[in-house]
Amino acid sequence: MTEEFDFVLEMSEAPGGYSIKVQSPCGEDRAIAEIDAPALLERLPSLQAAVLGSAVRARGVGTELEAPARQVGGTLYDAVFQNAIKALYLSSRQKAQERGQRLRMVLRVRSPELAALPWELLHDPKLGGYLCLHHPIIRYVEILQPVSPLRVVPPLRILGMVSLPGSLGVLDAEAERESLSTALKPLIDERMVQLDWVCGQTKQHLFEALLRGCHIFHFTGHGKFDDARRQGMIVFADKQGREDPLHAEALGSLITVAEPSPRLVVLNSCETGTSHAQDLFSSTAAELEHVVPAVVAMQFAVTDKAAVLFARAFYQAIAANRPVDEAVRTGRIALRADKDDSLECFTPVLYQRSGDARLFDLTAPRQSAPARTVVEEINQLQWGAEPPRRTEQPAAPRPSRSPPRRTPPPPSTPSPGITPRTDIDTGHWVVSLAIHPQGRLLATGARRLVRVWDVVTGQPRWEHQLGGWSTMVNAIAFSPDGERLATGSTDNLARVWDMATGAVAAELAHDHFVNTADFDPSGRYLATGSADAMACVWDLGTRSRVLSLRHARAVKDVKFSPDGRLLLTASEDRKAYVWDTDTGRQKAQIPHKDFVLGVAFSPDGRKIATCSEDHTAEIRDTETWTPLFHVEHHSGLRAVAFSSDSNMIATGSEDGTVCVWRADTGLALLTLKHHRSVNALAFYPDGRYLASAGEDKVVRSTPLPEVQW
Repeated sequence: MTEEFDFVLEMSEAPGGYSIKVQSPCGEDRAIAEIDAPALLERLPSLQAAVLGSAVRARGVGTELEAPARQVGGTLYDAVFQNAIKALYLSSRQKAQERGQRLRMVLRVRSPELAALPWELLHDPKLGGYLCLHHPIIRYVEILQPVSPLRVVPPLRILGMVSLPGSLGVLDAEAERESLSTALKPLIDERMVQLDWVCGQTKQHLFEALLRGCHIFHFTGHGKFDDARRQGMIVFADKQGREDPLHAEALGSLITVAEPSPRLVVLNSCETGTSHAQDLFSSTAAELEHVVPAVVAMQFAVTDKAAVLFARAFYQAIAANRPVDEAVRTGRIALRADKDDSLECFTPVLYQRSGDARLFDLTAPRQSAPARTVVEEINQLQWGAEPPRRTEQPAAPRPSRSPPRRTPPPPSTPSPGITPRTDIDTGHWVVSLAIHPQGRLLATGARRLVRVWDVVTGQPRWEHQLGGWSTMVNAIAFSPDGERLATGSTDNLARVWDMATGAVAAELAHDHFVNTADFDPSGRYLATGSADAMACVWDLGTRSRVLSLRHARAVKDVKFSPDGRLLLTASEDRKAYVWDTDTGRQKAQIPHKDFVLGVAFSPDGRKIATCSEDHTAEIRDTETWTPLFHVEHHSGLRAVAFSSDSNMIATGSEDGTVCVWRADTGLALLTLKHHRSVNALAFYPDGRYLASAGEDKVVRSTPLPEVQW
C-alpha cells in the first residue's frame, strides 16, 4: 500500500475546538471541530462494559449493548467529517476503489485527549456502518526514527510468550498457542516461518529468549494501566508465580536486547492500547513505538475467545503476505463474523511510525548466500571491481580509475558581524540543519519541507514541499561554495537544489530512506547514506555512483575529511568506519555499544568525533585512530559537530541537552536545554554561535563563550 491512497487526519488542539487537517488522494482541507472530549472519556467505562457484555450475552441483548458504541462512533464521525472533509473522504474512497486499492485512514493525533478516544468506532450508517471494517485505521505515532528495511532471509522468526500469574484470571493460553501454530503451519512447513515460545513466564525468561532475536514478538497475558504513573504495563509472573508488572518504557528497553530486533509487537493483552488523556505516549503500544515500528494492542479488556480468534486471523493474513494494517482489519472481520453483534472487533488498535505497513516480504527467495562481513565486502571495492549486489538491483557504473578531483572551489568568506536571531520558530519538528558558508542563511529539513531561512530576520527565504504525507527530510547540506543545497529524504531520494533558482539539479536514488548527505571539498562529489545499508559517493557532473560501501545495517551519517580523501560513516551496526575514497578500502573501525548516529571531522583534519545511542561521544586522532577522550550525556546522542577553528565540539541529546566541550581536553564549556530531543547541530562559520534544533520546532542560535586556548 502506498501513501497515494492514504486519507490522513491530523488532529490537534486549537482555539474554539480542535484543528482537523486532511491530506487525501483528492486534495487537502482543514476545519475546526467541536468535540466534547471530556464527556466522551467519561463514557469509556460503560463502553468497556458494553464491549465485554456483547461478547457473552445473547444476540438480542448484544444488539442493545451496541447502542453506546454507535453513539460514540457517530459523534466522532459527525464532528470530524464535516462538509468538505466528508466530500474528500467519499471521493478518495471512490478513487481507491476505481484503482483497485483499499483506502487507509491514518490518524495523526497530537492532542492527548483525542488520542485516548476510541477512533476505531467511527460510524456512519449511510456508509455501511463502522469505517474500520471497510478499510484499515492506523494510529500514526510521530517519532522521527525511520523504519529501516528488514531483509528477511527465511524463516521469519516469531517469538511467543504466555505469562499468567496465579493471582490473575486464567487465559486460554494453550488455545492461543495452538491457533498460532495452526495459522502458521503452511509457512512453518515451507520453512518460511519459525515459531518459538519463551520457556517460562518471568522477565528473565523473556530476556534470555530475546537475546536469540526475533522478527515478531507476540505476548499473551494481562495488561494494566497505571493511572499514578500515567503509563501502561504488562504483567509477568515472578519465580513464585506472583504478579510482576513491567511498565512500557522498561519493556521497550528490554526488547532492544534482541538481535535481530522485532519489527512488530503483538500484545494480545487487555488495556495495552489504553492511554491517559494528558499524555500522548502513555499507552503501552505508543511507548513501544520508540523501539518497534508497529504495535498491535488492545484498547479494552478482551475475552479469551476473541484473543484467540483475532490472533488466528491476523497471522493468517500476515502469512498471506498482507500488510499489517490489512491483517488487523482481517482480524476485526473474523471477530465480527463469529458474532455479528459483538463489539470486540473494535478492541484491537494498530500503532505505527512508518507510512508503509508492509513490514515483511515473505516472497523472498528461500536460499541466500551466506552473509558477508563489512570488511569482506569492502575488500572487493577496488577501482574496476564491483561490490556484491542483489540480482534485482541494476549494476552501478564502474568508478573511474582516476581519483576524485580535490581542488576546492574559491572560498566562501563568512559575512562579518552577523548576529543571528536567538530563536526561529519553524512550526515543524526539525530533522536536519545546515548553515550556509557565509553564515547569513540557514537550511532546515522537516516533514515534507525543505526551507532556507534568513538567520537575522528569522524569516524563510524559500521553501519546497516534497510529496508524500510522511516524507521526512532527514539530511541537508550546503555545497562549499554555497550555490547548491543537498537533501536526503524518506522517499529514497537525495536531491541537489540550485540555490539561485530553487530548481532540482540532480536526483540520486537509493533502495530505502536517505538518512544523510555531505559534499566533498571540491563540491563535485556527494556522499549519501541510506537505510538500505549503503554509503555511496556520486559524481554530480555525470550523476553516476563512483563508490559503494556496504554496511551491515542502516547508514546514519557520512562526512568527508577536509581534503576529501577519507569518508567517515556511522551505522546502526554499532560502529563508525573510516574509508579511503580513492580505493574504497576500510582504514579504521570505531566501536560503540549502540547505534552510531552522528560523525564529524575537525576542520583541521586532526580529529574525528562519533556519537551514539549509548550516551557517549568519542574523539579520536586521525594519525593512529586511537581514542583521545569521550564525553557522556544522560541519554542517547543524535548529533555531533566541530567548530570552524577545531577548538570546540558540540553534542546534542535525545533528552534535549546540548553541550559544548573543549576539543583538546573534553572540558565542558556550555550546556543548554531544549524542551525535546535535539536532532541537529551546526556551528556558524565565524565560530561565534552554535545552532541547535529538534523536536521542539525551534532553531536556537546560542553565543559561544570566549575561551583562552
